[in-house]
Amino acid sequence: MPRKTPNLFCLFVLALWLGGALAWAQPAVDQENRNTAARAVNLLSFVAVDYPEAVEEGAVRDRGLYRQQKGNVEAAAALLEKLPDKPGRTQLQDNLRALASAIEQRAPAAQIRQRANAAADRFAALYQLPRSPAESLPPAQEALALYQDRCRHCHGDRGDARQAERQLNNPARMANLSLYDFYNVLEPTRNDAHDSDIDGDLSSRERWALAVMVAGFAAPEMAPPLKRAQEFPALVGLPGMAVLRPAELPPEARDALMWWRAHPQETAHLQHPLARAAGLLYLAQAAYKAGDTASAYHQLMLGLREGYVQARPQLAQSNPALTAQLDQEWQALRQSILDRAPGNEVIEKFQRLQANVVRAREQLQPSSGSAIYGWAALQFIIALGVGALLWYRLRRPRKKQDP
Repeated sequence: MPRKTPNLFCLFVLALWLGGALAWAQPAVDQENRNTAARAVNLLSFVAVDYPEAVEEGAVRDRGLYRQQKGNVEAAAALLEKLPDKPGRTQLQDNLRALASAIEQRAPAAQIRQRANAAADRFAALYQLPRSPAESLPPAQEALALYQDRCRHCHGDRGDARQAERQLNNPARMANLSLYDFYNVLEPTRNDAHDSDIDGDLSSRERWALAVMVAGFAAPEMAPPLKRAQEFPALVGLPGMAVLRPAELPPEARDALMWWRAHPQETAHLQHPLARAAGLLYLAQAAYKAGDTASAYHQLMLGLREGYVQARPQLAQSNPALTAQLDQEWQALRQSILDRAPGNEVIEKFQRLQANVVRAREQLQPSSGSAIYGWAALQFIIALGVGALLWYRLRRPRKKQDP
């Protein structure tokens, strides 16, 4: 590799670090719509989890809970009516009607769980909910005092409440929820699950710490073998650890995720730097499409510093041409965001960079379970893909009208 390339790269990294200090006006984000969509996601998640307690083999076990399941779907549909119309909204309305009909017919629990989770994921994609933090997940220990002060009286010392609907230590039940689902229950702007005394003043980090702690109540006692991280690399980092539901994974992946999401501090050494970079790029693109340019830039920078820069020396020895291409693409994307380039151009650069980062990761650390990796991450990628399609449809007509 030519000697001048490392020097140019150092200048490039320095420019990015300095660029991180720049501030610019970001487009207004409709937080109220996000909160409304998040509440609908929460209601549908409860349907997915609690339906088996209400209906068994076509017979109603708990009439009160069964009515609540139907009410949750009706409430989610009503919330959707309050949200802005977007391409795909009609299909989501159809999905909710189909879910309500399946519950009315007392369909099997697996079918209800699949329909409810699919509708929740479509809500999140359609209204661009940020379902994963950019920074590393906090350890459960950070939430210990909070849990003891605000949650223990209702959920028990270790999630072992007497009421089934309040139990947090049932592995079968908890496997149906993602870490984001736990986080979403603690949304401070709502009072459908808790009152303001419980979660009204919680910060985002406190909510994630509580989510991690709650996930630990139903986690396996034994850590998964190290080979699981190579077989399922999407599960040892973000966003996969936050958005994937263990119940929808193969058994060995399910158990691994149940343990890893309860001990996120133990996964840092298991994640390849380029996998970290790819995850942050997914989050950055989602933030950009939601209109949060500042967060998109911040996550792009994290992906560079905490991922690509760490892996670059090894990649430069293995594939100098790909390294040079990635250097240019990181710089081009960063500059496009700062220059407020047309949105479709920025999205194309995001997608090109993501594809090449994944390609570089496979060259440096081929995964024997790469096909399973793709399958495990499929839910999150589909959500982003749906969001990208909707975003394009909304943006392009507007661009044609610009002078």
